[in-house]
Amino acid sequence: EAFSRLSYVVEEKKACAVITGAYGTGKTLILKALERQFKKKGYVFSFVQNPRLDDLGLLKIILHNFTGYNVPKQKEDVLMGIERFLQDTMHDGKHVVVAIDEAQLIDDESVLEELRLLMNFQTETRFLLTLILSGQPELKEKLDSNKQFSQRVTLSYHLKPLDFEETGKYVTHRLEVAGLTENIFDEKAMELLYERSGGIPRWINNIANMSMLAAFSKGEKIITEDLLTEGVESGR
Repeated sequence: EAFSRLSYVVEEKKACAVITGAYGTGKTLILKALERQFKKKGYVFSFVQNPRLDDLGLLKIILHNFTGYNVPKQKEDVLMGIERFLQDTMHDGKHVVVAIDEAQLIDDESVLEELRLLMNFQTETRFLLTLILSGQPELKEKLDSNKQFSQRVTLSYHLKPLDFEETGKYVTHRLEVAGLTENIFDEKAMELLYERSGGIPRWINNIANMSMLAAFSKGEKIITEDLLTEGVESGR
């Protein structure tokens, strides 16, 4: 759902989308999948993974990701470089996407203001740049308090942890991808896996991996509640 909604924003060349969720719910995975999918279609991405920079530093990173070489030192030159790149990319029939991960780390209002101003690059018919911000739930609160920025947000989506049924399907799918045709976690183990992971995919992965390692070391082929408990302890 999150992927399809973000895809809509990119395909329709909208201004901005925001995706939030707790650590380990899959935000970065979705952004990377989006980048991989749309690069095949000729879209150009600037992926910023650490936004804890001042406004000039962030603009430099964005431009460097586009061009791949040294960027100017002066802010006005950086902005002119970004505008020139956006115009050239549009004339080539392509679209630009700036994706910023861990955006809740942006504390400086001047950084948000520069990002907002980037969305002013547009023609009479469309934006030259789509901005995607990804971060923990507090990101939305931060943006909501900035009315000028929040008015530019086309779409917001919050990634929730998996429920118990989804957790089971997720584990089964991962096992199938690895070559198994059936779930090797018994019922009690699945209940404990969901309880201890809270439905967060990253924790499901960690606990399940350590449980399977414990089972392998004991020559067991079924993950029981005891083995799952051992996996929980090992994964801490």
